[in-house]
Formats: sequence, C-alpha cells, structure tokens
Amino acid sequence: MNLVLSRKEFCSLLEVLEIADWVLHAYKAEAPAETRPFRELEQKVLAMAESFGCEDLVEYDGVAKRFVSARDFAESSPTQDFIMEFENDAFWDQLAERLVERDLIRQIGETALQKLEFDERERREDPYRRLYGEEFLSHGVDRLEILQLRSRQGTESGKLLS
Repeated sequence: MNLVLSRKEFCSLLEVLEIADWVLHAYKAEAPAETRPFRELEQKVLAMAESFGCEDLVEYDGVAKRFVSARDFAESSPTQDFIMEFENDAFWDQLAERLVERDLIRQIGETALQKLEFDERERREDPYRRLYGEEFLSHGVDRLEILQLRSRQGTESGKLLS
C-alpha cells in the first residue's frame, strides 16, 4: 500500500507530527523508551521532506543526529497556537477536576467516593464543577490562595512577605 500526499498534505502531516511530539516529549527530560516507535516514524517522515519540496521546513541536526523542524516552520506554523490552546483548556479542566475530587473526598471520604456508581458520582460532582467553572471563568486564578502558606509567612493583601 502506498500513501500519496500532496505537498500541502505533507505539510499538514509535519504539523501533526509536531503536535504529537510536543504531547509526548515537551515535559520530559529524556524521551521515554515507549515513545521510540513514534520517534522513528517521525524521523522517517521528516527524512522525506525534500521529496515533497519541503526541504525548507526540516533540518538535519548533526549533533543530535536526527531531523528536526526548521525554526521558521515551527514559528510560522499554527501548531504552537493549537498546542497553547490545548494546554490552556487542559489546565482549567484538570484544575477544576482535581479540586472537585478533593472537595468531594472532604465531604464524603475517599472510600465512599470510590464506592459511588458513575451516575451518583457525577450528580455529586456537578455542583462543585459548576462552582469552579463559574469561578475560573469570572476570576481565573486571582482568588486562589494557599492558606497555610499565607498564615505561616504572613501576608498583606494576599501577597507573601519576604
């Protein structure tokens, strides 16, 4: 089976690979062994850039001995916008979900929470979700504080003192 791509489709594939690489490796000091098949596939695709007339979008890093996206491509591509939008959405979602779970555990206990059926858990979490959703939409993180830290170090108008 052969995959036939236009230059435009190949550029889109490069962008998708850029996004996937970010998801897999952005917060890792070293690439995990389990992502090796993905890295190898990425290298195979990047090596084909010249045959698609996309040699300006990919560079070979002689030190790392691998192909990488050219700086101009990375800066002009919409991938960073997609990634930042995803990370922003994921941040708010994860923050709310973790606070919802924390608050429900405080209310009924961890053991009771684990025993809840899915529908019952959703019903109990919903008021917390709405509360945090409204709070974050209206105020972002402006009203989130670590009270223990505040009281331990002393504050003035919510700002930590040196």
